[in-house]
Amino acid sequence: MHSRSLRLKLALTYAGMALLTALILGGILLAVLGSYYSRAEQTYLRASAALVAADPPQFEDAATLASWTQAAALTTQTRVRVFARGGALLADSGSPRALDADNLLHTEAHGRGDGDRLPDPFGRGLFGSSSGSRSSRTLTVALSGGSGAFVQLSEAPASGRDALVSAALAWLLAAALAVGLAALAGRLVAGRISRPVVALTAASDRMAAGDLGARAPVAGRDEVGRLAESFNGMAARVETTVTSLRRFVADAAHEIGTPLTALQADLELAERKATGPDERRLVDRALVQTQRLGTLSDNLLQLSRLEAGESGGAGQRVDIAALAREAAGSVASRAEQSGIELHLAITETSLVVVAERAQLQTVLANLLDNALKFTPEGGSLTLGVQAEGAAAVVTVADTGVGIPADEQSGIFGRFHRARNVSAYPGNGLGLAIVKAAVARSGGAVSLTSSAAGTEFRVSLPLA
Repeated sequence: MHSRSLRLKLALTYAGMALLTALILGGILLAVLGSYYSRAEQTYLRASAALVAADPPQFEDAATLASWTQAAALTTQTRVRVFARGGALLADSGSPRALDADNLLHTEAHGRGDGDRLPDPFGRGLFGSSSGSRSSRTLTVALSGGSGAFVQLSEAPASGRDALVSAALAWLLAAALAVGLAALAGRLVAGRISRPVVALTAASDRMAAGDLGARAPVAGRDEVGRLAESFNGMAARVETTVTSLRRFVADAAHEIGTPLTALQADLELAERKATGPDERRLVDRALVQTQRLGTLSDNLLQLSRLEAGESGGAGQRVDIAALAREAAGSVASRAEQSGIELHLAITETSLVVVAERAQLQTVLANLLDNALKFTPEGGSLTLGVQAEGAAAVVTVADTGVGIPADEQSGIFGRFHRARNVSAYPGNGLGLAIVKAAVARSGGAVSLTSSAAGTEFRVSLPLA
């Protein structure tokens, strides 16, 4: 998602810069061309007027004057009108579009043919005149010869306007191509930039998920490459530190076990030889604390091995339904002694998962032990195993004291015990072991709890 976002942002940035550049350059170009073509049209009109005024007409009769006017209009491609000294209109060629060029070019008027026609000042084609539009400019000049008459030229070819339209179309095409190429270049550059970032993100996600051996590939010696090197160095130090801590916990728990066993044996012997009630009470108290230390040591050792990825054996096909029935049988007498009703909702169908059998036994034992521990006499406990889609779901529900809502999010943490169970025995490692063991089996564990009781759900993928 982030990679796509970075590519999109960089592509849009490149495209925006190309568009801004094209707008600036296009605006300057069209302004310069507009000014140039405006001057060129005026120059053309002046040259046409000079050509016409240099060869004044003969005012012998109206037909001769009209023929001269039309020939001049054809030559200059303008509308030519001749006025007398007082301003009276003597002749009008009409619009240049309406002239019959074939008839006029074969006349001998003024001794000019097609070769004397003024050329289109801008030619034809992409940047020349093509639409046949006409300018609104007019120019009036006096005719030579002392007659006092003057001629007015108008409706000259609007070549500049046509050229501007053609230039604008060409600019739009070039701008669209430039923006598209810039967006493509931005996407390609973003892809090159984002690949190492994506790899670094993936490595950090794997580390966050518990894979301390995750490392980011180092590509190049730029800033991203140095960041990857820094991340790898940090990851190596974290891995070393965590591994050392886990090894220390495992070694300490293992080493504590031997003296605890000896101490427990001595206390049991002392209990049998105790002569008075005070001695027996003190020895019993010491035995309880020794058993708690032993349980804590075993749990720490087991949790350390789970988190370190140490396996007690290869994953095997386990019928979780049959395993749950065995676990229920092992706690049935304890539930009866505690006055708790044990209900089973286990499917008769085999539900096979791939996991370590001993770890699943630990999960079931810890969840059932907690349910029995925190459910008062007269309550009930339900153990269920059912198939839900492609998963086997184990549920352990009780009518116990429940877990406060503000503590449910951290209940799977090490040594976390809810404030309402401080009077119950335990060390706060049971649920941490459950979560680690379920994660090792590729599953997930969740809970719902209220004052009416708690339900744990363990979901494991079916084989």
